[in-house]
Amino acid sequence: MEKKEIREKVLQLRDQQKPADRALWDDIIYGKFTGSEDYRDAGVIFIFVSFRSEVDTHRIIRKALEDGKTVVVPKVVSKKEGMKVFRIGSMSDLEAGYFGVLEPKEGCLPIPSEEIDLVVMPGAAFDREGGRIGYGGGFYDRYLSEMGREVRKVALAYRMQVLDKVTMDENDIRVDSIITN
Repeated sequence: MEKKEIREKVLQLRDQQKPADRALWDDIIYGKFTGSEDYRDAGVIFIFVSFRSEVDTHRIIRKALEDGKTVVVPKVVSKKEGMKVFRIGSMSDLEAGYFGVLEPKEGCLPIPSEEIDLVVMPGAAFDREGGRIGYGGGFYDRYLSEMGREVRKVALAYRMQVLDKVTMDENDIRVDSIITN
């Protein structure tokens, strides 16, 4: 299957899940992630702000801030310029941005990529080898390829998003691990 077809099928399946089931799965993923060595060892976490039927990251962001971690989130500058990351001090530092996704408000400080210890990545579909199909914009692949160094990459996904194999292009960045329900 082509990436677009995989993306559409998996996202449709994810969107069809009952909110109560997703809430239960979110609790499981939250516990696994916040109890992980990756989380414990990271001082600066770059994490996506969940949107619609994605694994809930709002609770994880609040927990990381409570634990004294530096939390940085993406802001899409433009399709051409890609995204930049900014530090937030609370969820109130966010406002609706690109496609309605919560992004840092004006005044949040940009953080250089060299300071990031851990990247928590979104995606439509993944495979057991760390393959990832994003949402089609290439924002994460471009940002990570421009970092100039390796950083640990963890994906948060529901079990139905992890397939045997996903189509990968040469510019696609793999994740190091996937935390599921």
